[in-house]
Amino acid sequence: MLSKWFLLGAVLFLASVVAPPAQAVPTLQLYIDGATYDPATDTWVTEDTTFDLWVVGNVDGPGGTKSDGIEDVRLAAAFVTGESGTITFTSTTTGAVADPSLPDTAILLGVSLDGAVPLLSDGTPLPDHGVYGPGVSFIEWSLGDFTLTDSPVGDFTGGFPGTLHPGTGQINVYEVSVTGLPSGIHFDVYDSVFGANHSSFGPFSHDASSVPEPRSALLFGTGFLVAGVAVRRRPAPTPACRGRHTSSGARTGSPAGSRSPARCRRTP
Repeated sequence: MLSKWFLLGAVLFLASVVAPPAQAVPTLQLYIDGATYDPATDTWVTEDTTFDLWVVGNVDGPGGTKSDGIEDVRLAAAFVTGESGTITFTSTTTGAVADPSLPDTAILLGVSLDGAVPLLSDGTPLPDHGVYGPGVSFIEWSLGDFTLTDSPVGDFTGGFPGTLHPGTGQINVYEVSVTGLPSGIHFDVYDSVFGANHSSFGPFSHDASSVPEPRSALLFGTGFLVAGVAVRRRPAPTPACRGRHTSSGARTGSPAGSRSPARCRRTP
């Protein structure tokens, strides 16, 4: 009998070694399809002027918000104050993973003053990571609430995730087209978690940048002003849509709270 219990204990111990708990996945992440991960800056970097930007929300995966969701997600694109150009967003989906829902329009909130820093939902500035400050401005969009669990999530640090957790999160994909802005742009994603009374932001090891060739022309230079910012939406593949489609005018400085409409969902 003793040997039987010892064998059972050994099997249970072995199971705990072979199947460790899943590693937590960040609440918010950014990824550029086909980009290169730069370990020196912990950023996904592309030299393309048109690319697919993924905003990944971990709703129900390891370390996720569970049923609470992520409220009023914001996206900022930092640029060198004094340069001009346009950034166009088109809602789309990806075929690389399960992604059945088409995002609603990214709502343009405005262009900041020089040296401003994006604010989290609790009013505190986005923690410093060497991007914002004098000589840099940013454009901000509202992406709405992330509450769906129809896409997989995983950790995008260093490369495309080797392990994905199906049906645990929401992925918003936008085809981004950039003109002008010769020093490049840098993206950050952030905001609050439903019912948790705290703000969240994409870890700085999960940032994304579009940097024109040569790469020595990095964002962190001197002077520039956005001459125009365009936001458009690709028509949904079906008329089945929950919510409404609206847009807000641009403004300068840190925006007040704003909510985007619900997302459209593809039908079979």
